[in-house]
Amino acid sequence: MTTLLTFRDNLKGFYSRFDFILTPILKFILSFVIFRSLDMQLGYWQIFGNVLIIFVLSIICAFLPSQVITGISAIVIVMESVKVSLDVGLLCAALVVIFYCGYMRFAPRTGIIVLLVPICFSLHLTYALPIILGFLAGPAAIIPAAFGFILYYYELCLSDLTKVLAAMTDEDDAVSGFQYVINALMENRKMLLMIAVCSLVILITYCIYKLSFEHSWVAAFITGGFLNVVLFLAGNVMLLVDVDIVSVLLGSVVGILLACLVQFCKGVVDYQRTELLQFEDDDYYYYVKAVPKLSVTGTNKNVKHIN
Repeated sequence: MTTLLTFRDNLKGFYSRFDFILTPILKFILSFVIFRSLDMQLGYWQIFGNVLIIFVLSIICAFLPSQVITGISAIVIVMESVKVSLDVGLLCAALVVIFYCGYMRFAPRTGIIVLLVPICFSLHLTYALPIILGFLAGPAAIIPAAFGFILYYYELCLSDLTKVLAAMTDEDDAVSGFQYVINALMENRKMLLMIAVCSLVILITYCIYKLSFEHSWVAAFITGGFLNVVLFLAGNVMLLVDVDIVSVLLGSVVGILLACLVQFCKGVVDYQRTELLQFEDDDYYYYVKAVPKLSVTGTNKNVKHIN
C-alpha cells in the first residue's frame, strides 16, 4: 500500500510541476480523438476527415478552454448533417441550440460529456460510464449524458438515411429526412432505456457517494453497478429491449474498478484516525467530522561530504 501511495504522490507531484506542458498535450490528444471519432462515425465531408485539418484543430483546442472542443464539434456535426439533407441539418442545429441554451450556458465544463458517450460505445465502456460520471460529475452529468446517447443513435440514423437516399430512384417518393430521423429516435426504446437507466444510476451513485458513513464511496460504486445490471435486466424483460446482459455485467464491473482507481488517485482516507470536533459561537453549535487522507511523508536526505 505504501508503494502505491508513493507512486500516486510522485505522479501527482510530477503533474503539478509540468502542468503547463501536460495539460495542453492531454487536451490535444482528447481533441484529436474526438474529431477523428466524428469523422469515422459521420465522414460525409472529406475536408473534416483530412488528418492535417484535424491536427490543426486539435492544436488550437489544446490551448483553449474545453468548451471550444464542444463548440467546434457541434459545428462539424451540423455541417455533416447538412451534407446528408438540409432539413436534417436544421434539426441538428435546433438540437445544438437547445443544448447550448438549456445547459452549456450554466455548466460549460461538463458539456464535453456529450462527445465522450459515442467514444465509450466504440470502446465498449457504455455501461461503465454511469458509475464513473456519478461520482465525478454528479447530477450535472445527466443532461449531457442523455444528449450523448441521442448523438450516438442520431449518427446511426444518419447512416441509415444515407443508404435509403442512395437506394431511391427518380420514380420513388421523396423521403423527408427530418421525419425519418425523428421517428427513428422516438421509436428507439433501447436509447430511451439507456437514458433512463444512466440518469438513475448517476443520481443514486452520487447521493450515496456524498454520505458521511465510512467507505461510502465503495458502497456507492457497488450499488451503482448492481443497479445498472438490475435496471437493464428489467428493461430487457419488461420493454422487450435487446440488451446484452453479459456486456452490461462486464461493463458494470469495469465501471466499479475504474471508479475505484480514479478515487484512489483522488485520495483515500484513513477512517481509523477520524476526529469529531465541536465548535460554537453566539448563534450555533458546529459538529465537524474530520477524516484525514492517506498519504506518505517524504524522507529528507542529508548528504554529508567527508574530506
